[in-house]
Amino acid sequence: MNPYQQPMSTTTQRKNSRQTAKKTVHTADLLRLIASRTAPYDMTVWFWGDAIACDGLLEAAELGDFQPARRQVEQAFGNWMGKQLGWVDYLTPGGALLHLHRLTENTALLEAARHLATHLVEKFPKARGGVHLFRPDLPAHRHSVWIDSLYHVPTLFAALSRKTGDPAYAAIAVEVLRTHLRVLQSKRGPLLAHSYDVAAEMLKGYGWGRGQGWALLGMVDTLSHLDSETPGYAETAGKFLALCEATLVLQDASGFWRTLMHDREAYLESSTAAFLGAAYTKGCRLGLLPGKYAVSAELAWRAMLSRVDERGGLSGVSSVTWSWVSNLEETTMYKSLPTEMNLWGQGAALRFCAERIRSGLSSPALVKPLPA
Repeated sequence: MNPYQQPMSTTTQRKNSRQTAKKTVHTADLLRLIASRTAPYDMTVWFWGDAIACDGLLEAAELGDFQPARRQVEQAFGNWMGKQLGWVDYLTPGGALLHLHRLTENTALLEAARHLATHLVEKFPKARGGVHLFRPDLPAHRHSVWIDSLYHVPTLFAALSRKTGDPAYAAIAVEVLRTHLRVLQSKRGPLLAHSYDVAAEMLKGYGWGRGQGWALLGMVDTLSHLDSETPGYAETAGKFLALCEATLVLQDASGFWRTLMHDREAYLESSTAAFLGAAYTKGCRLGLLPGKYAVSAELAWRAMLSRVDERGGLSGVSSVTWSWVSNLEETTMYKSLPTEMNLWGQGAALRFCAERIRSGLSSPALVKPLPA
């Protein structure tokens, strides 16, 4: 012992022991734990993050037999069904709507999904080249195309095609992906931009980390619902692989990615590891990705776990990230956003847990205790 160091009190020793000790849980237990911590979030009015949260909660219900998660999603859809659809309903978790139909065999959910699909096709305007403009009601965003849309919009149509056998839905899913990916590409490199303003002809947020996750997880989910003979399937699978390759080489040694993937001075962000880990794991399971992505996903899993506390909260997730079209210094905005625990981080963590279970990777996991 250092003779100049005062001995710790018994209380301090107990406190430090609690802060450093970790709790061992299995992946299914972790899935239930994260779902339980997601319960306080309200989804009365749809917002970005609700789709992946509902998807993850239903995975917890199906794979973890955590029925409070199913009831939480049922309540959200119960509040929504029967109301007149508006602009904000672009954010409806359509894939979860059909997942819940599969779990409950409630035909009203299938009809609601059909009605939502019709609303998206017939109500929302398109810009040149056929790309949808999903929030014409918001002045700052009326001409914006977002990377976030790639997660929940094409998945709805692909899942409807699989359920109904109607190839028209599959064609819409592929077209939404194709048109969005085209305008979000940048001359700066192989990563996608956060948004594109079709009127100002301006890309914003090149290389946003979570955005690449929205795109990749949405693409692999869509592909999972489509037959390999579907027109556009091979093209979509190729673009999925290309974006995976572009992101793989930017993974930090810690297993995380940065909030701006290509910027070495940007901070390491938690939800990006969960998004990409889930996408890589599912891509490997479906045979769309080679084994090196499983290695990367394992690193991402360990990284994510280092920020999951004993109540199931994922910290270090960047807060709501708006992509404005005004002439802001965007790099500073992305790099200075605060981090927190939030709904899209919880949803991504749930999806990652579920994909590991579906892939047979249910090994024990360690979670950190909360500070005393």
